[in-house]
Amino acid sequence: MRDHRTRAMLVRFTPAEIEAVRERARACGRPVARYAREVLLGATPRARRNTSADEALRQLARIGNNLNQLAHIANATERLPIEAKVDTVLAELMAVASRIAGDVEAR
Repeated sequence: MRDHRTRAMLVRFTPAEIEAVRERARACGRPVARYAREVLLGATPRARRNTSADEALRQLARIGNNLNQLAHIANATERLPIEAKVDTVLAELMAVASRIAGDVEAR
């Protein structure tokens, strides 16, 4: 049977300390409560290495979804003027890919 978290523990921080905890939790990709619990129980959460890739992946997923929708429209209708839409989506894709390539080269 799984134990539920029913107990709370009050811990006081200075404004600078709580900001440091928030920053470290954010760097590890964890909510503050989870980060604090792990640290208090002896775990050492590690900062994620490539957080800039997360946003790029979200953008690429959105662009891929747009391309999928455009392909569906193109297959469902004849000669629909979607060339401008395709060009816009491809330009977005190339911009994100260039940014990713720049991030990789910067390392």
